Amino acid sequence: MSMTIDQIDRLTSAISRGFDILLMKYPTRTGLGLVFGSCLTVAVQLFEPGLRAINFMNFKAVPWYGWLPIGLFTMHIPTVIATFRQKSIGNDPIDQAMELIERGNFSPTEKRRQYRLLVEKVANAAALKQEFQRELKSIEKSLAAEGETP
Repeated sequence: MSMTIDQIDRLTSAISRGFDILLMKYPTRTGLGLVFGSCLTVAVQLFEPGLRAINFMNFKAVPWYGWLPIGLFTMHIPTVIATFRQKSIGNDPIDQAMELIERGNFSPTEKRRQYRLLVEKVANAAALKQEFQRELKSIEKSLAAEGETP
């Protein structure tokens, strides 16, 4: 199956966007992944004589920058696993709150109450956001009106 240039371009664009989202959404994990990859590089150099005994892989042949993606991937494993395990709402704080409610040792009544409180907070935040957007639009209209009259 051969791909056209446009298909390859769309595929690489999607992969690039996916990496951007993954790496920028959790910058701490990304930074720790780079540090871990660097530590792997140092460890391979330090323990190179002992690693020669392993016949199925030549660790010394991997360049230093080859360990960085391994460190990144290792640190982002929890992100990948959570993506497949959780029923995501799409908002990390809400997802975390729901997970805490589920993990908590609550009675069914208390669990329902916690969910109600969460829904109430989300609804209030959405109402404030809509109110803010309305106020912003009115300010923009007044500024546009002022700009039209000399």
